[in-house]
Formats: sequence, structure tokens, C-alpha cells
Amino acid sequence: MKILTLILCTFILTNCGTFTTLTSTDREIAANLKKQKSSCESIPRVYSGLSYNMCKMHSSSESINADLLLGIYLIDSVMSTATDTAVLPFTIYEQHKSGNILVRSSQY
Repeated sequence: MKILTLILCTFILTNCGTFTTLTSTDREIAANLKKQKSSCESIPRVYSGLSYNMCKMHSSSESINADLLLGIYLIDSVMSTATDTAVLPFTIYEQHKSGNILVRSSQY
């Protein structure tokens, strides 16, 4: 049971929007959202996990084809909001230093 719990927690953490935006490069984030066919042009670094999930939900209908997946994004968005709040001092600094994460840019 402990191993199953550890695997489940690892899966949830690695799919968390906040974890993804804090541990990935801007290029990786942009590539992932482009692959999902998101229409977002940029996401702010402050509350980036929530913004990342919203961009994933605001993708083409073929990227999100199941209501279950949409439910998972909504649950993750609630958890990402809490985590984003905890890391606000860091993300405010990063937002000031680097600006938004560009998704639709010729740079990537």
C-alpha cells in the first residue's frame, strides 16, 4: 500500500501545473502547450500553475477529449492555486526579472 501511495503521489506531483512551470524551461513549457494546441500566447509566472492548466483546458477539443481529463485539470487547478500561493515570493521575483512565459513566439 505504501508503494502504491508513493507512486500515486509522484504521478500527481509530476502532472501538477505548478511543478511543471517551476521545473521546466520556458521553451519546454511553450513546446508542451503548442503540442496541446493551446491558444494561449503567454502565461504569467505568478500563479503559473493555474495559468498553465487554464491554457491546457483552453486547447483544441481534440487535445482534451474526455470529461475525466477535464475534471483532473480542474482538481489540479485547485491544488496548483494552493501551491502557487506558497511560492509567491519566488514567482513574483521571477515575474519581475523575466516577465511572462511566451508560448506563441517566434523565439521558440
